[in-house]
Amino acid sequence: MLIASLSVAFVAYCARLSYGMLLPSMMQDLGLNHAQAGLIYSSYAAAYMMASPIVGFLVDVRDLRRVVLAFLPLMAAGTALMAVASSLWTAIVFFGIAGAGASVGWTPLVTWVQRAYAERRGTYLGALSVSTTLGIGVMGLAMPWILPVTGWRGIWGILGLASAACIPIVWSAKDFTRPPNAIPFRRYAKEFARVLREGAFWLSGGSYMAATFAVITPLTFSADYAKYLGAGTTWEGWIFAVIGFTSIAGLAIPALSDRRGRKRSLALNDALRAAGLAGSALAGSIRSLAAWTAVIAVSYGGVWALYAALVRDMFGGGLAGGTMGAWVVMGSLGFLLSPLVSGFLIDATGSYVAPYLLSAAMALASILLAFAASGSTN
Repeated sequence: MLIASLSVAFVAYCARLSYGMLLPSMMQDLGLNHAQAGLIYSSYAAAYMMASPIVGFLVDVRDLRRVVLAFLPLMAAGTALMAVASSLWTAIVFFGIAGAGASVGWTPLVTWVQRAYAERRGTYLGALSVSTTLGIGVMGLAMPWILPVTGWRGIWGILGLASAACIPIVWSAKDFTRPPNAIPFRRYAKEFARVLREGAFWLSGGSYMAATFAVITPLTFSADYAKYLGAGTTWEGWIFAVIGFTSIAGLAIPALSDRRGRKRSLALNDALRAAGLAGSALAGSIRSLAAWTAVIAVSYGGVWALYAALVRDMFGGGLAGGTMGAWVVMGSLGFLLSPLVSGFLIDATGSYVAPYLLSAAMALASILLAFAASGSTN
């Protein structure tokens, strides 16, 4: 079970975040500006957003493994098709398919892990996050060597094959796949409707959306920012290696949350991100950008695990999948808007100061919204 979860998360986040590393090459070959490049990423986010509540509902009431297996082929196909994208619109369609499939790359996996390790879910969700951050680090180190050989199209093809390779791994995992306390659909719908009427759901979901907006800006434009500061191709990959490997240090924060509380730990995590984004906005050299990116990376290492643990604390295990899926919809709005707004600001101002400062403000807003939400945890 854990191996299957780690494998799917690793590949899903490799494919999702490689876009930012491949962006400079794709922009040049396809003739894209920053706003158009952001639109491609937003198509992924839109499809991810639409599929996530369906996936979240299904994992609460159906066999989780079968849900993952139903969507993984979409992730594999969409990612592989990016290798043959020839225009803005084909890239939008293909990455959108990948985004719909990638909806099983987090919500079902955190539900799976929390069923198996309920008492120490912060710690084990942090371990799951290792696979997402390690993927960024590995791709960041490998990109400067692989990209000149295969081109950006070859890398998308490799990622598509890796996604397909996850299918037999998930098929072989059969532990903790069924909901332990499944309830009839009408009762589930009634309980879920009650959650949707709670102010805490919307405030916490708003916090998730603001946090996602803040995270996606550096994950989309760090390589291009490095290029703007005069970095060569090697640095464009290394900046993501900084994110991937430094973020492993941030996994201590979800583990700390098991003892010190989710919201306090979330505040620490998001304050680090705000500081890193503000520092990055004012970076005048590639080394300064790398240093501040490392601060962002520490907070990135813990952010998704903290929210995944928080949703179960606040709304219970029986509704965790559906509630997390609904939060992911709200987070996907941040995911959708961040590259669009940031790309527009870069094109309009000719610099990266405005989008990074806006993202820093969103990181601070996520703290305020989390504490404004009442719930069973603090």
